[in-house]
This record gives sequence, structure tokens and C-alpha cells, in this order.
Amino acid sequence: MANRSEVADGDPDLRALRRVGRRMARADDVDAVAEAFVDTCVEELGITLAAVRVYDPRRDALHVIAAASDATPYLDGWDDHRRGDDRSPAWRAYTTGNREYVERPLSETDADPVSNALYLPLGTHGVAAVATLDDRGFDDRTESLLGTLVSDATAALDAAADRRGLRGLHDATRAMQAADDPEAIAGVVVDATESVLGIPYSGVRLCDDDGIPLAAVSDAAARDIGVGGDADGERRAREAFERGEPVVFDEIDDTVTAEAAPAFSEAAVYPLGDHGTFAVALPEGMPLDGRRRELARVLADNATAALDRAERSDRLREQASTIAAQDERLEEFANVVSHDLRNPLNVAQGRLRMARERTEDTAVAEDLETVGDALDRMDAIVEDARGLAVGETADDARELSVATAAERAWGAVETGDAELIVEVTGTVEADPGLLAQLFENVFRNAVEHAGEAPRVLVSDADTEGDPDVDGGRGFAIEDDGPGVPEDERGAVFRVGYSGRDGTGLGLGIVARVAEAHGWSVRIEDGDRLGGARFVVEP
Repeated sequence: MANRSEVADGDPDLRALRRVGRRMARADDVDAVAEAFVDTCVEELGITLAAVRVYDPRRDALHVIAAASDATPYLDGWDDHRRGDDRSPAWRAYTTGNREYVERPLSETDADPVSNALYLPLGTHGVAAVATLDDRGFDDRTESLLGTLVSDATAALDAAADRRGLRGLHDATRAMQAADDPEAIAGVVVDATESVLGIPYSGVRLCDDDGIPLAAVSDAAARDIGVGGDADGERRAREAFERGEPVVFDEIDDTVTAEAAPAFSEAAVYPLGDHGTFAVALPEGMPLDGRRRELARVLADNATAALDRAERSDRLREQASTIAAQDERLEEFANVVSHDLRNPLNVAQGRLRMARERTEDTAVAEDLETVGDALDRMDAIVEDARGLAVGETADDARELSVATAAERAWGAVETGDAELIVEVTGTVEADPGLLAQLFENVFRNAVEHAGEAPRVLVSDADTEGDPDVDGGRGFAIEDDGPGVPEDERGAVFRVGYSGRDGTGLGLGIVARVAEAHGWSVRIEDGDRLGGARFVVEP
């Protein structure tokens, strides 16, 4: 038996149809496929009354997208082609998937000369309609050629719908990712269900403290399905939500609110992670075929990802708001520290100097020395608290010599008999004021905890690989004190943590300065002086 290709080689009509099939397969959209079908009917098959109608989910109607010029005057005369009209052969062909043939004998006084009309389903996309102006109708060969043309057109429409679906999903996904809140994402899902899947009935439910209420619903669903007190809809949504997988329901028993509401063949509910559900209901005759099923699944997955992102963004906004409020309170506290506490502290220190000058009593002098130590400690606490509260950013970063910065900071700290050893050779990109704060606080920590006359070494950090990062170099600050126990090394950078005689703020400031520059800071055992070794790496 000869195959289709061999037959086509000897049959000019089939050769023409094969060319048209290739043309339709290359078409970018549904309209181009429909136009190719109509052109072929007119030019190759001699059928001058031809049109293509596709399903429009927003109108719930079969809408003309291509028609032969001779057919235009008769389009309105052909049936209304809307759902619910049992007289419409177009709807019967579309919903049943079978061709419908309408034969009407003509009379001399007939105002409508259309005699025979043939409605050919184009898969889930719509219907092709062809007609004649006489009683002869279509012979077997013409109907066979039409069958071949319809088969090629349906395959081309499937491919065009797939491409349109992918583009639509891409656009919908971008819109969902750009949406600010879950309700906006739900609205995009409902719109995409109509425009991409071609399903007019859909809704998205989002969880709250009271259940899974509707957050968005399509116009058709709002019009034809009861959305208030929809116990059955919520029951189905909860079942899919709790199972965590799509559920298809064959029996739809919602109470409808419109007298002319359509009959539904099935519904599908897709869980949206822990956010809610996405549901579609399909009118009778519209199957949840493989293409729609896959597009719905991808749409649900992308909506879930967008809802996850929105949830994270919402948490981050809340955290940012909380942090901003905390920073505002800290800045207010810093003003109080610098003004309301600094002034009486200065008065107390001045009076202490006067008292020391006036007394010759040894016991009183010793007491005054204790008072002086307490005031000095208060002064350190005030300075550290102010530096911690204001919150710093490395706005004036520049390349700095680590050695020069360390030596200047050492001169700004009361170090007594402590010794500074500078062996560092590198540079860092840093804000001068912040780098000084870092060194000053590590130096104070060494003076307070490393003994009577501690030694402090500033050197290049030994890092794996190339130590140069962002044009700078890591450095280390080591003392000869008792060191920091390994299980406490993370805690010492927390605000409020303190060993003996400390304020609990200095190393918290060190961590803040490092964070402001994008650096890391850690404590390890010193290999030169044997005490604590602070390693700072850009």
C-alpha cells in the first residue's frame, strides 16, 4: 500500500496540502494557522465559504479569527456559537470532538443561499466551518482532503498553542516575581489561566487563620459559580492542600448563582506549597488534556515559587523595619549617652582633680584613686556605648597602611607599660575612623586582660592562597595574655559579653566595624606571643 508521501507525489491536491501543512507547522501563532487553513480551502479546494473559530475563554464563545471574503456576509447567519445553545452545531462539534454536517434544502425565495455546512473540530482549539451555496454539498474526495487539512491544522495549532503557552507562562512568571504581595500573585495566576490555558473558570485560595478563603477568582467563576460560602470548593481545596499533590474531581456539585451557568465536566486543584491552592473548573466538553494539565502544573509551581519569594521579602521588610526602629532608638540612646551622661561625668572628673589637689590624707587619696578608676571605667563605657549605638558604615573607604593605622590608634589608648610591636606590611581598603575604632578596641581589650605590661603584636595574617583581597591584605593582632577559651570565641563578639573589668561593648564594636567593611574577624591561639590572636581578613 502506498504511503501518504507516495500518493502526494502523484496528486497535485495532496502536494498542495503537504506544502500548506509545512506552512502551518512554521506559523508563529494561532491566527497564522487559521489564515493558512482558510486560504487553502479557497485556493486549493475551491471552497469559498470557509472560516475558523477558536474558543475564547473570556467570552465563553467560539470566536472567528479567520474567514474567506465570500464567507463574511454569511457569518452572522450561521449559528450564534455560544455555549448553552443546543441548536449550535459548532458547539456540538467542539464539545463532542465529532464533525457536524448541516444540510438545508434551498428554495427560490430563500434569503440565505447557504445550503450545506460542515463543522470540523480542531482539537481543543476550536472549529473549522465550510459551506456551499448549492444542494450538492461535499463529495467524498473533498471531505477526505478536508480531513487531511484539519489534521495538519490541529497539529499546527497544538504547536502554536504550546509556544504561546510557554511565552505566556514566561510573562506570567515575570509578573508574579515582580508582584509585591500574595494577592497580586493570585491575580496574575487567574489571568494566566484564561490567557495561557484557555480555561475561564479558576480561583486561588490563600491560607489565613480562619481557613483557605478565595484571594482571586476569574470573572466567569464569579459570575457563574457561588464564591460566597463555597463549602464544596473549600473542601476540595483543603483535600489537595493536605495531600500536597494535585487532585482531579470528576463530579462538580457547587451551587451556581446564575440561571444559565454551564455544566462542568471536571475540576483540578493544585497545592501552592504551604500558601494555599489553585483550582480550575472545566466546562463540559473541555478536557483537561495533557497540554493543559502540564501548563497548569508549571503555573502552580511558578506561583508557589513567587509566593515563597514574597513571603521572604515580607519577612525581610519586617526585619528591616524592626532594625530601622532599633537603630533609631539606638541613635537616640547615643545622643543621651554623649550629652546627658558625658556632661555630669566631666563635672565629676573635674571635682575629683580638685579634691586630689586639696587633700594630704593618704586614706582619702586612696579612696579618691578608687573613685578615679570608677570614673575612668564609666568614661570607657560611655565611649564604647556611643560607638556601638550610632552604627557605622564604611562610606569613606580608601587604601590605608595597616602599620600607620595601628600606631596612631595605639597613641589614642591608655596603654600604660604595654608594648606595641608592628611587623605588618600590608594595606587595606578601609574607612580611617572605623579602622581606628577597631584597633583601639582590640588594644584596650589586650591592656585590660593580658596582664600588667602586656605586649601586643600587629602582623600580616597568614591566609591560605593569595592573601590579597579587593586590593587589601589581612592582618592579625596578638597579645601575650591568657587567650580566649575555644568555646567562648564566638561569644566574645556579642554585645554585652565581658570578662573581668570589661564593658562588654568593645569587641562588639570590632565585629560591627568588620561587618561594615565586609570583612571577617575571628580569634585563634597566638603562635608568636601565645595569647589571643585576632585575625581580620578582607
